[in-house]
Amino acid sequence: MTEEAQTEALPVKVVIGRPWTNTSFHVSFQGADEKRNKLKSIWEDDESQKGMQVKVKYMPSRDQFVVKTRLHPDFVKEKKKGKKNVKRGKGKNKSSLKKGKADSQKTG
Repeated sequence: MTEEAQTEALPVKVVIGRPWTNTSFHVSFQGADEKRNKLKSIWEDDESQKGMQVKVKYMPSRDQFVVKTRLHPDFVKEKKKGKKNVKRGKGKNKSSLKKGKADSQKTG
């Protein structure tokens, strides 16, 4: 087998990470970099902010730099998915959907 055939046979699992939040917008990279470094220094001192990430990204549509933050996916606490209780209201039962003799006769 060639290398191409081997790579095609392996299934690729794409993992989508946690979303980033826009923290601030800056006209220059220097301003955005200062904000990024300030956030990193605050987070290093605070244990409750462990796992936070920050990055600077250029947005050509706005011609600005944006500072983005998120909590690293390894530090995110997953919510428990429980069983949902479904309550049926009056008239939602199968037996109430059937028409009886009174419904089919016209009074008049």
